[in-house]
Amino acid sequence: MDKTRQEMIQETVVGLLEKMGFGASVEVTAEEGDAAAFLCRVRVEQDQNLLIGQYGVNLAAIQHIVRVMLRKKTEERLNLIVDINDYFAEKRLSLEKEAARAAQEAIRSGAPITLRPMLSYERKIVHTFLAGNKEIITESVGQGDNRMVIIRPKPAEEEFLA
Repeated sequence: MDKTRQEMIQETVVGLLEKMGFGASVEVTAEEGDAAAFLCRVRVEQDQNLLIGQYGVNLAAIQHIVRVMLRKKTEERLNLIVDINDYFAEKRLSLEKEAARAAQEAIRSGAPITLRPMLSYERKIVHTFLAGNKEIITESVGQGDNRMVIIRPKPAEEEFLA
């Protein structure tokens, strides 16, 4: 594992949070795979709601700022997730359960199921989670804050005789 990248990520996140007035412990782990991916787990004792924000909007902004700061330092795009007090981990599980229930309902009923409006990272989690399900198709529809995922049963394939 690339220890220097992990240390640089940790220093960047700690420094940003200190400038924002938050004390935190930060642990960075590298995930093996095709592209270098890093998970930055942040633990704060108080005011986590300020850092996370409604529906994780502030946390998504912090993650974006950290990525930009790191790109300035390294000139490369790092695949990075910043998670404060396991908010994203819990959110991912919740979204995956919601998506699985909706997919089962779409298959059972044969009708499309529309999920509530979601942020882009939430829609991405749903699309990625359901990508392996061969019985359904997902698509995002709508504009801005009203963008949502529709889960449709895949139409039966017709066989043609030659």
